[in-house]
Amino acid sequence: MTKTRRLPREVPPGAALLGLIAVMTTVAGCSAVDNLAYGRAEATYDDARSLAQARGDVPEWLPSDARSIQRVSSTRDETSESLVFTSAEGPAGCEEVPRLSAPTMEVDDAPDVYKISDVLACGTWAVAQQDGTFYAWTPAVEAEDSQP
Repeated sequence: MTKTRRLPREVPPGAALLGLIAVMTTVAGCSAVDNLAYGRAEATYDDARSLAQARGDVPEWLPSDARSIQRVSSTRDETSESLVFTSAEGPAGCEEVPRLSAPTMEVDDAPDVYKISDVLACGTWAVAQQDGTFYAWTPAVEAEDSQP
C-alpha cells in the first residue's frame, strides 16, 4: 500500500490577500497592455449622460436616447475615436454621403462598415447604421468633404 501525501490544511496568513493582489494585477495589466501596446482605451456606458460624465461632453449629434454605448479611443491621438450605440431616434443634423473611410479604432461586434455604402457626415464624424445599431468614427474623410 502506498502512502499519499496530504497538503497542510492551514493556509499561511496573508496567502489569500496575495492571491487577490495577483488576480487584480493581472486584470489591471490587461488594460495597461491594451493601453500601451495597442494605443487604445475601451469603455462601455449605459447612456449618453454616463458618456458625457466620463468624456466631458458628447458629440452634439449623439441622440439623447443612445444606449449601450461602447467607446474605443486612441491613447496616442485625441482625434481618433469610435462609438457604437443603439438608438431609435438616430443622429440629428447630419448629411447622408457615400462612405469613403472606415474606423481607425475598431469596436468588437460593431456593424461591418465595408458592407455599408452610405453614412451620415456629422461634424468630424462618420456614422454608419445597421438595424438600429450605429457605428460612429472620427476622423472621417466624409465629414471633411461635407464641410463648407
